[in-house]
Amino acid sequence: MGKTTVGITCDIKGKFFESEKFYSEKILQAGGVPFYLPMATTKKDILSLVDKIDAIVISGSRDIDPALYGQKKIEKINPLDATRTTSEILYIDSMKRRKKKILGICGGMQLINVCLGGTLLQDIESIVSEALNHKDGANHSITIERKSLLNKIIKREKIRVKSYHHQAVDRISSSLKPCAKSFDKIIEGIESADGNILGVQWHPELSNTKFDFEIFRWLTR
Repeated sequence: MGKTTVGITCDIKGKFFESEKFYSEKILQAGGVPFYLPMATTKKDILSLVDKIDAIVISGSRDIDPALYGQKKIEKINPLDATRTTSEILYIDSMKRRKKKILGICGGMQLINVCLGGTLLQDIESIVSEALNHKDGANHSITIERKSLLNKIIKREKIRVKSYHHQAVDRISSSLKPCAKSFDKIIEGIESADGNILGVQWHPELSNTKFDFEIFRWLTR
């Protein structure tokens, strides 16, 4: 039986597709084969690429156009890339239809929720009173739901994570359920009932903990 091929979505910087090396390093360590995906925008191209991979990482590092979840943009939205968002939505839809594993990290988790009909908090600090600091590598605790997929993967009910985000899941998609929260009630993890979709709000690729590594082991099994 061959190794699991894991696609990784990229950012778009001018004429380049870019991604941090940490995603591929963790996938290799977990026994998988990383494959950086082109940000194609036609369904035909996406389908041909999805047929070549077994799982996918929807990576972080961007905000999503609020128009996609029926809201107007506020001032604190970071620069958007419509092409990348279009491409990732096509990847998510195609992978879901084929019942292949999807891991969303940070903004990738948020996009999965939006793609499946959920909404976002555009800026935690200005919307949530007494919110924890979730930006710039802030360290805080989260609680993981018992009997959730995430709990089965990492075998913990409480962990500490580092946050690098100012947005968060608000109304969760009806096809997903929350599996982790911080003490200010920000959703830190989402998953699907069939066990094929997992989203985490922190960055397990930047961590050397065993429980974060197990997330990539789940992806490459």
